[in-house]
Amino acid sequence: MKRGYLRYLWLLACLVSAPLLAQSPTACDVTRTAKVAFTGQQATDTLTVTVAGDPCREATVVLRINNKDGREVYLYEGLLLEHLPFVVHEPELEPLVGFFAEKVIRDGFIRRTNDLPPWAPVEQYYDSTNDIIVVSEQVYNGLRGMKKPIFWHAAGDATWVHVVYDGRSQYGRIIMRGGVFRSAGEQ
Repeated sequence: MKRGYLRYLWLLACLVSAPLLAQSPTACDVTRTAKVAFTGQQATDTLTVTVAGDPCREATVVLRINNKDGREVYLYEGLLLEHLPFVVHEPELEPLVGFFAEKVIRDGFIRRTNDLPPWAPVEQYYDSTNDIIVVSEQVYNGLRGMKKPIFWHAAGDATWVHVVYDGRSQYGRIIMRGGVFRSAGEQ
């Protein structure tokens, strides 16, 4: 009797899952570009956001900023699924890719260095901003006295970075990393 019941469950599982297994995952390939000011206040740099992969659930995110001469001044790469705050199944993933790319374009440059709050010790700064400063106090305070554009973008499902163009290296430099950490009482 047990054997017949197990066979029945196996057959039922096959019938239920067959349509799911028959669905072939689709590829995604989305690119969005926008003119941005990254290397300076009046600069005309190009931000390109590309999300591509086959299947889409294995897509890679590439954020690239090129200056007006076409030279790369910032590059970031990561897996798309690591940038989403929730699990997405394949049918819902493809429309989300375009939304993700457009959100990076729309929300990437909303602050300047003169908008940064005053320097504070790590715990105090994090408690008020969810960010951790990764440059020296001197560099940070120097940036606050300028009006440099800040490029903000996700760097994982609950983490992000703030990037400023560094004239010395002629490349983007991460000045802060942010994230949402659980407190000791949370599980």
